[in-house]
Formats: sequence, C-alpha cells, structure tokens
Amino acid sequence: MMFSITAPFKKHQKQKNVSSKKQINYVGCMRNSRRPKDFFKLLSQACAHYDLTLVYFSPKDVDMDRGTANGKVLVNDVWEEREVEIPRFIDVSTFCYKYKSVLKYLKEVSTLSNQRIGSKAKLYRLLSENELFDHLVIPYKTSDQPKEIFEFLFEHHEIILKPKTGQKGDNIYKIEFIDSNTFKISYALKETVLSRDELVKLLSDLVTKKKYVCQKYIHSYDSNHNPFDIRIRLEKNVEGKWEVAINLVRISSGQKVVSNVAQGGYVSELETFLKVNYPDRWKTIQDEIEYIGKELPGHIEEISGKTLSSLGIDIGLDQDGTPYVFEANTAPGVEYALGEIAMIKSGYFYYMMCGTNANKQIV
Repeated sequence: MMFSITAPFKKHQKQKNVSSKKQINYVGCMRNSRRPKDFFKLLSQACAHYDLTLVYFSPKDVDMDRGTANGKVLVNDVWEEREVEIPRFIDVSTFCYKYKSVLKYLKEVSTLSNQRIGSKAKLYRLLSENELFDHLVIPYKTSDQPKEIFEFLFEHHEIILKPKTGQKGDNIYKIEFIDSNTFKISYALKETVLSRDELVKLLSDLVTKKKYVCQKYIHSYDSNHNPFDIRIRLEKNVEGKWEVAINLVRISSGQKVVSNVAQGGYVSELETFLKVNYPDRWKTIQDEIEYIGKELPGHIEEISGKTLSSLGIDIGLDQDGTPYVFEANTAPGVEYALGEIAMIKSGYFYYMMCGTNANKQIV
C-alpha cells in the first residue's frame, strides 16, 4: 500500500549525513518528556493504519545543525532510537513552546499542529466580543491589585480567583463575602474564615507574584453538592474537521473548589449524569453541550487567528443548567477515550501528510 504525498508543506532545510534506504512517511510527535507514555503506542499503531510511521521526540532531541531529530520509533511494540530528518508535519504540545529557538526553527522547516491561544483572560475577552458565544462567558476581571479584587467580590459576593496562566486546577481559590469584615476562603480540601485585614494580606501575597483572573462563582454542583465540570474533548479528523472524541463529566471527590480529577475525583458519561441531576432539562442541556462542541472550536480558531488541532473545552452548569465556558485547553490530556483520540488524531496526521488535496487517495 503506497501513498502519494504532494501536499504543500514548507520547504525543508537541506539535511546533512542522513541516509535513507527506503521511503518512510515519518510524522512527528513532540512532547517535553523524552519518555513516551502508553498512549503514544496506541497512536503509533493507529498511524500504521495510514502507512505513517510515528517518530516521538522532545525539543531537546532536535539537532538544528544536522536538520534531524533523535527520536523513538515503535518497532515490534518496543521503542527504538532513530535519527530521522525533521518530519514534514509535527504534532506538538503547546507546552513545548517554552523552547523558543527550537520552535522558531521547526516553524521554518516543518508544519506544526497547534498554536497557543493565550491566557484565560484573552479567551474570555475574545468570546465576549462575539454575540454568538458571549452568553457563555462568566463575568470576570483580570487584576494584580487587591483593591480591584475586593470591588469585584463586593459586586458578585462569591468569586473564583485563579492564575492567569495555570493548569490542573492549581492555586484556585473561592472567596465568599459573609459581611464587611468576614470572608470564607475555600482552597483544595480546606475552608477558612478570614477577617478583612487577613484577606487583604492573602490577596497581596498572591497577586504580587502573578496576575490573577477573578470570575463570578458559578454553582456547578451535582445533587450530592460535589463540584463538577463537563470536558468536551476534541481532535481534528481525517477530513481536517473538528470531531468530538468524548463528552465526559468530571466530578470532585471532596474538593471544595475545582472538579479536576488530577486532584481527586471520578468521571461520568454526560447523558447519564444529566438525567440524574437535571431530569426535567437533560435533553435540552445535552443539545446545548453538543452545539458548543460542534461550533465553538472553529470559532475559537477564527477569533484567535490560531491554527489548532486538539482542544479540551471545560463547561460549567449553574443551578438551572445554563452553560458557561470555564476554559479552553490547547494541550488537553489523554486520560480518557485513548482509542478514540488515537484514531481521530492519526486520521488528521494522514490528512496533513497526504489528504489535503481532493486527489489524494490510497492506491
């Protein structure tokens, strides 16, 4: 089985001292870790279905002088070291963008899958500017001034305070106004009551180190009063279009503020969860979630001006089931629906390598 590869990719830099005994269609997968997780075995096997050979490497494995990557290729279910020319297409985690010189080089000699869309605050601002999705934006404010955070708290009474940039639910606080000198602070598994002066000190310690985003608190709780959110996990597919790999509900296990299962919790299928917790409106809510998964990814690309291939969109529901966007993650995990993600993602690799023109066929 052969592929005709004539897709318009950026011109390769001349490669040095790399022999090729036969034509192998390498597709790159770049992550910060040099040790591939189990998921990448699945992804490599899925790529073989399209006659593509996955080469896994990190930014530190890129040799810009030789124009090669010292990566790993799966051979008989074992990762084998192999030096290859920089692949024509590279699936790259946005966490790799901290290696600025390497990413700049790769952009010149290859085509990369994912770009960063910026901070949470930028996403909220972009969504707020479009009437199609502005109703999904939670009232928010970005600030590094305790005074401004206090003003936002007095307006909304319950707020979430989280770093402008962050991941896995780290450093997220819930602040609740009790009275003019009493405030409840929830963090991870703990709740604390602070005076106004104590809260001022806490805020000063936090926001002088990094800028925070304040959001109105959305009561996204299940019937057992556990925080939850809905993760819409998407990949681009063999047609270059967004496809939902899974809609799942992440429910906390004792957490006071966040529902991220990285800090303890469990997951549920969306329909089952909605039928239990919103019995009168479950179908309407499910339709809204599916609409968001269908329409919002392309909109995010359009308003941000960025090309993406992976997304995790986190949705909260208030007490009457109204949805709000908590976050859109361009480097989502692969803890769930591994097989579905591997098949969709490998199809997109084929699309980028071989299928971007109508006459690309397996022959």
